[in-house]
Amino acid sequence: MSSEVGRLHESQQLGTHIAEILRPSTWSEAVELYDASPNAVPVAGATDLLLDLSRTPDTQGSGAILLDLWGLPDCSQITISDNDVVIGCGVTHNQIISSPNLDSALDILRMACLEIGSPQLRNRATVVGNIVTASPANDTISALVALDASVLIESVGGRREVPISNFFTGFRQTVLAQSELVRSIRIPKWNSQTVGTWFKVGNRTAQAISVVHAGIVLEFDEATSLITKADVAIGSVSETIGVSKPLSEYLVGKNLDAETSAAAARVAAREISPIDDIRATAAYRTAVTEAAIRRALTNLSEFSTPRSEVVPLLGWVANRPTPPQPNLSSATEIACVVNGSNVTAQIAANSTLLEWLRANASTGTKEGCAEGECGACTVMLNGAAVTSCLVPTAQADGSSVVTVEGLAKGSDLHPVQQGFLDQFAVQCGFCTPGFLVAAAALCDENNSPSADEIRVGLSGNLCRCTGYYSIIEALSGLPTRQDSS
Repeated sequence: MSSEVGRLHESQQLGTHIAEILRPSTWSEAVELYDASPNAVPVAGATDLLLDLSRTPDTQGSGAILLDLWGLPDCSQITISDNDVVIGCGVTHNQIISSPNLDSALDILRMACLEIGSPQLRNRATVVGNIVTASPANDTISALVALDASVLIESVGGRREVPISNFFTGFRQTVLAQSELVRSIRIPKWNSQTVGTWFKVGNRTAQAISVVHAGIVLEFDEATSLITKADVAIGSVSETIGVSKPLSEYLVGKNLDAETSAAAARVAAREISPIDDIRATAAYRTAVTEAAIRRALTNLSEFSTPRSEVVPLLGWVANRPTPPQPNLSSATEIACVVNGSNVTAQIAANSTLLEWLRANASTGTKEGCAEGECGACTVMLNGAAVTSCLVPTAQADGSSVVTVEGLAKGSDLHPVQQGFLDQFAVQCGFCTPGFLVAAAALCDENNSPSADEIRVGLSGNLCRCTGYYSIIEALSGLPTRQDSS
């Protein structure tokens, strides 16, 4: 309780509002705008930033200025050359996931991206955003460190390239200077004698912050099969992530067999400095690190390759509409096509798409957690399922939005809606709009999903009533919209 009568607890205080959003049309313009507006905050997917703003009291009262990089076409590309793979700062996790076998070096990163949040979140969250926020629990960091990636940084003063192992200076801290932006991440290609893997230990199968995660990349001598290089990066056990030098030194020069795997795992467990937190004790982290490293190395000793199965993306699309307006404030009007109808309204800057839709379009979309974890607010934005509570309204300007009210065609229910009715996949109903939209995106992508695909596709939607079984049953064997018409 606050010591002062009438004073709000910090958890009750309003967060920082968004005063203005700057929207460059090119990368070079973005660099110049950032130099001219040093207090601006760069943003792409915004999945972390909106939460940070909502939890940070606006002590100055002036609000935040955002530099929106989401719509820049040259930032959302994956470029492959003879020597490396370059991932633009706007590339999302689902963009990586949607490209199995694009390059063997990307398969490890793909494994990490698969474990981040939900399909809806992965349609928005970017790989570069995951490293810039610099939490040691961020899953892609261990993969990128093990892959010996580098970070390409730009400002009006020039460019520089920093090995990702040197990019992090402390807990949630990086080498980025005030006016610098991350343009891309460069990953060197593998040779034919390189293998690797990535793993994560969490407290549940989806939407879990890691207890331990690690990337492992090994190179072998073709003639002797001895390890010539070993990069092992272990995350979520200390303040930063880097290559485990003692473990790397132990592995080099050895055959990778069961004995080496077990001994190397003991080295890994001995060398980490594990933390105690709400997710796990230091003792548990030590024990699970040893077990997981041993299993991962044992699998690699058989030269097994990372999984590359097709997984539900819930409508991920690469094309992003060009922002129709350069800068927006709270007084700016934006226009969207919502369920086929044009909707124009103000409050573009300081609101989420969820708030804007409920105030100006329809109220079927619900707010459950306001953190992107429950899925109740799921809508389709330009064909991709997203959690609308984590989408700045400004980024929906000029876009097409489908909410639960837009699934049916006149009096004809969407097959997903009919399936929910037939299987009684509803109880209190609060989560149902989000489930229906996510399920529609899943079935539009795959009209005959398996039970496992349904579980993965709906892993971003939580229900506290049905037990999920009736929902899975509702989506099993559904007719397509064409079949049901």
